[in-house]
Amino acid sequence: MLKPAQNISFYGNYIQGLQQGAVVASNYVNAGEILPPYISTQYELGVKVDWGRVISAVSWFEITQPSGLANSVTNTYSADGAQRNRGVELNSYGQLTDAVRLLGGLTFLDGVLTKTAKGAYNGNVATGTPHVQLNLGGEWDTPFVAGLTLSGRVIYTGSQYVDIANTQQIPDWARFDFGMRYKFASYGVPVIIRLNVENAFDRSYWQAAAPAGGAYLSSGAPRRFLLSTSVDF
Repeated sequence: MLKPAQNISFYGNYIQGLQQGAVVASNYVNAGEILPPYISTQYELGVKVDWGRVISAVSWFEITQPSGLANSVTNTYSADGAQRNRGVELNSYGQLTDAVRLLGGLTFLDGVLTKTAKGAYNGNVATGTPHVQLNLGGEWDTPFVAGLTLSGRVIYTGSQYVDIANTQQIPDWARFDFGMRYKFASYGVPVIIRLNVENAFDRSYWQAAAPAGGAYLSSGAPRRFLLSTSVDF
């Protein structure tokens, strides 16, 4: 880490991670097979700035990892392919005022297949790698009810290819979540009641496309209400 000024930090990371292998989908001869764990390698360079109430960071990263490879002759699926993900990530969080807090992140991603069967799809966009992802949330401590905090969040994900040939894709989607938190004391005991609404507008959407044992789609959850209470004894 390098600090040219008290509020500025430059940093770099090199990480190798071990991840669990996928289970091969049912449409292959080796259906149900658990593929071997694979190693991913990540490089990251970034800068972080402390503005006082708000901290911001910008980073560049590159991740190389194995990817699924289907053999059209034997109709088997393996993890012998490879892909490279490069991108830029922007994050910012902090307290704009004594009552308002924000947290947000924006990612631009370029996921490319680098090893496919006979190189037929080398250079194509990897499945399940949207070019843009956004996550922005905030909280507001209301002045009209002591202990009441309102919150909101928006999540946006760009379109994603479903197949390595890049002939089909799922559309981009956005989800809005809202919530409230009420903190009070009951007989001297701190109590917090939380109510959250996820997917508040009850949108139907495909959330992700991923090559886990063969490409699959996951759908976004419908609107749901979450109520919880915590007591600090």
